[in-house]
Amino acid sequence: MASLTTLVLLASFIAQPVPASAQTDGFDPSQIAFPVIGTVSFIDDFYQARSGGRTHEATDIMGAKMLPVVAAADGVVRWIGSSCCYLSIDHGGGWETWYIHLNNDTPGTDDGQAWGIAPGIERGTQVYKGQLIGWVGDSGNAEWTGSHLHFQIFHNDVALNPYTYLLSAPRLTAALARVYTGTFSDDDGSVHEVDIEKLVVTGVTRGCSTEPMRYCPQGSITRGQMAAFINRALSLQPSAQDWFADDDGSEFEEDINAVMSSGIGFGCDESNYCSDRPLLREEMATLLVRAFGLAPSDIDWFSDDDSNPRESDINALAAAGVTLGCSTDAALYCPTETVTRAQMASFFSRAMGL
Repeated sequence: MASLTTLVLLASFIAQPVPASAQTDGFDPSQIAFPVIGTVSFIDDFYQARSGGRTHEATDIMGAKMLPVVAAADGVVRWIGSSCCYLSIDHGGGWETWYIHLNNDTPGTDDGQAWGIAPGIERGTQVYKGQLIGWVGDSGNAEWTGSHLHFQIFHNDVALNPYTYLLSAPRLTAALARVYTGTFSDDDGSVHEVDIEKLVVTGVTRGCSTEPMRYCPQGSITRGQMAAFINRALSLQPSAQDWFADDDGSEFEEDINAVMSSGIGFGCDESNYCSDRPLLREEMATLLVRAFGLAPSDIDWFSDDDSNPRESDINALAAAGVTLGCSTDAALYCPTETVTRAQMASFFSRAMGL
C-alpha cells in the first residue's frame, strides 16, 4: 500500500524514553489497555532495521486475522487511511497511538476488498479505552510478514518503545461496551468526569453538543470558551463596551466583553482577542488567578517558567492546589502547552473550591 509506506517514511522520528514533559493530567502510557484481544506474540522489535533504510519504531503484535483491536486509551480518532486499513488516536497532550495493518480481506480470503475498521469509527470520533476500533490483518506491506498489528506510541511526534508498556498492559477478553452515565456521552471513564459534572451542576459548562449530549473532553479549550466559563461562574455584569473587533459575530463576544470589563480578561495582542485560539496553560493561570482572587506565592514551584511574564500567576495557581504541573519526573508546568476541555474542568473545579 503506497500511502502507508509514505506515511511510515514520513514518521521516522528518533526514539527516546518517556519525556519529562509527559502530561500528568492526561494520557499515561503505563496505563494503556493491551490493544489486541486473543492469542498473540510479540518481541522487543523497536528500532530494528527495515527495508529502504527505515527503522521500526513500533511493536508488531503477531496474531491471526480478525482478532479484535481496541483503543489503548481514551482519545479522538485523528486520521484514518484513505485506503484500508490504519488509523491514529489523539489522546491529548501531544500523545498519539497508531494502529497499522488492520484487516482488508473478506474473511477466509486474501482479496484486499474488506474494510477492517469498526463501524462508527471515523475521523473525529471519540473513542474509549478498550473500545473496538478494528481487526488484525495483513494490509499494506504485512502481506509478506504475516497478519499482525503494528502498534506505535508517539509523544510530541517522537516515537516511544511500546514494548515494556505492552508487557504490563491488562489483557481484555472482549471489547468493552460503553454504558453512558452522567450528563455527557463522551466522558465516561475519564478521570475528569466528576469535575465535568460539577461544572454542569453549577452552570459553568453546557457541553459542546446537545444532540447527543457531548462535552468533547479531548478537544482544546479555546480562549472564547474560557471567557464563557468565567462569565457563567461569576455572573459578571454585562459590558456595553465592545473591546475587540475580531470577535464580532462570535457566540462568546458578550462573555469576552464581560471578562474584559471586569479586569479578568486580556487580548492575545494589543488589538485582538483570538477567541478561537486554544488557551495556553500560562494564560489559564492568569485568568484563574484573576477570576478567583488566588493569593500570591513566594515559592518558585516550577523550573520551566523562569522569566515567564506569568510566572507569579503560575506559582499562585500551584500554591492554591489547582495544578500539580505537567510532569511526574520534574518540576515542570509546560506553560506554552494547550489545555484540554477535560483538564480545564478539573482546574476550574479546584479553583472554585467545588
